[in-house]
Amino acid sequence: MNGFDRPNQPNTHQAPPHHPRPPYTTLRTRYLGDTAPRSTGASPAIARALEHIGWRSVGEPSAEDLAGHLIYMFDDCVHSHRDVAALAWAIADVMRDVGPLLDGGQPPVEAYLPAAEEVLRLYVNDDGASAY
Repeated sequence: MNGFDRPNQPNTHQAPPHHPRPPYTTLRTRYLGDTAPRSTGASPAIARALEHIGWRSVGEPSAEDLAGHLIYMFDDCVHSHRDVAALAWAIADVMRDVGPLLDGGQPPVEAYLPAAEEVLRLYVNDDGASAY
């Protein structure tokens, strides 16, 4: 022991679980299916993903309103840059900008990246079930 270790104490400084981003082809397939003629669109599934990560507790903007904004980022990723990491970063940036202030200030965008990656994962695996 080095004086800092505490015997029989759990390690409370572990990194949060990492939610890997879905591959571009998986995201593209899901998005194109959601935006095909006679489909419901991608916004409802994105809103459900936001609700699953707890966005409803933020209040404003609602998960539905935020999904309506994020849809343009999904579209740009699928039809233009094809970079899922850039999409995750863009989602994290928006979540930071519109989310609640923590301790009177804004945390770095990196703090929202795991949530953004989870939104992407939940979106591609959405089964239509509501979070509530």
